[in-house]
Amino acid sequence: MAAPTPRLRPATAADLDFLWALHVASMKPYVEQVYGWDDADQRAMYEHDFAHAKTQIVEVDGRPAGRLELRAHDDAVWLGNIQLTPERQNQGLGSAMIRAVMADAFAAGLPVRLRVFRINPARRLYERLGFSQTRETDTHIYMQALP
Repeated sequence: MAAPTPRLRPATAADLDFLWALHVASMKPYVEQVYGWDDADQRAMYEHDFAHAKTQIVEVDGRPAGRLELRAHDDAVWLGNIQLTPERQNQGLGSAMIRAVMADAFAAGLPVRLRVFRINPARRLYERLGFSQTRETDTHIYMQALP
């Protein structure tokens, strides 16, 4: 089955509640295990990061379905965040979006880099898509895909 076709648009302050709920749904289990979760601290950090990030809303059929955050550097494209709502996961949408990011970066001769919690099963998806580990910390695996 083909992945749904996403549309990207810039996130605005009006999206903050959706993005916060998405962050909680997709990241809270991992943050709890690695650092512990405090709602007030997490919300404050999240709002600070949102104010400084270039986040795009992923829409499918006109409805918010996730977020994509890319950070362009001179030497690479960083996949900062890719999160999908639970009902949009496991449909090929995330894979298709990552492949599109990789195609654009590779066309420019740039690798794509990311970091993922060591305990996050998304790491297997990244490996299937051609990412390999470049380094690790106690909490994260850093990965890249080369053109």
